[in-house]
This record gives sequence, C-alpha cells and structure tokens, in this order.
Amino acid sequence: MTPITRRAAGDLLLAALCIAGAALLLAGAASLPPPRFEPLGSAAMPRALAVVLIVLSLLMAGRSLVTLRRPGPTPDDDLPQPEGTRQGRSVLTFLALVAYVAALDLGRVPFWIATMVFLAAIGLILTGGNLRAGAVYAVLGAALGAALAWAFQNFLYISLG
Repeated sequence: MTPITRRAAGDLLLAALCIAGAALLLAGAASLPPPRFEPLGSAAMPRALAVVLIVLSLLMAGRSLVTLRRPGPTPDDDLPQPEGTRQGRSVLTFLALVAYVAALDLGRVPFWIATMVFLAAIGLILTGGNLRAGAVYAVLGAALGAALAWAFQNFLYISLG
C-alpha cells in the first residue's frame, strides 16, 4: 500500500467516524425539548453541526474514493512528508487545541485574543515555523474571533468575554 492510498483509506475511515458522530448528534438533538421562548431552540446548534459534519465528511470521502480509483500517482500529488514530521505536527496541533480550550475555560482569556493566538500557533505549526504565515493566521484569527464574538453577543445574546 502506497502512502497515498494509505492516506486515502485513513480519510475514508475518518469520514465514516465523523458521520457516525454526526448521527449521534442528531439522535441526541431529537430528544431535546421543543423551543418555548427562543425562535431556534436548543436543538438547532447540534443539528446544524451534524449537517456540516456530514457534508464535509462526504466531500472528504468522495475525494478519497477518487484517489483510490486513480491508477497511479500523478505529478500533482502531494510529496510524501517524513512520517515523524506529520506526527509531530499532529501532536502539536492537538496540544494547541487543548491549550486554546484551557485558556478559554480556565484562564478566562478573551475569546478573540485566544482565537488569534490559537490560529497563529496553528499557522506556525502547519507551515513549519514560517513567521509570515503565522502573522497572517494571527490577523485572520483576530478578525474571526472578533466577528464571532460580535455575532454571539448581538444575535445569540451570549458573551464570549
């Protein structure tokens, strides 16, 4: 099995797991009570998240199936990275996610600042330490964090700090 087919098979497995998780979300949302005062109700967010997960999983599965049906590697395939590099980046990405959630929950860091730092860290991790990319990701993170905080404050009446 080549690295490309191994990655495609892993993507198919991940897509199946995401669809199963989305099905659990939908089943859990079905047991929530109907809304009384708010227009959307408490089940709207889990249902929307489940639909997004299913759509993205189907897209990933479709791309993986096309890759598996392809007879051989083409010139535009990704060059395989050393296995240690991918695993190291995966671990660092997971640790950045844990630090982000901890900063929001335990540290009470404002949402837009934590999002800016998180996306800058992800940008640095994924680009191998490219400072220009990290700065671009930080600016995008600040804009995204501020926009989401504003939307939550003004439409859902939830203060993200």
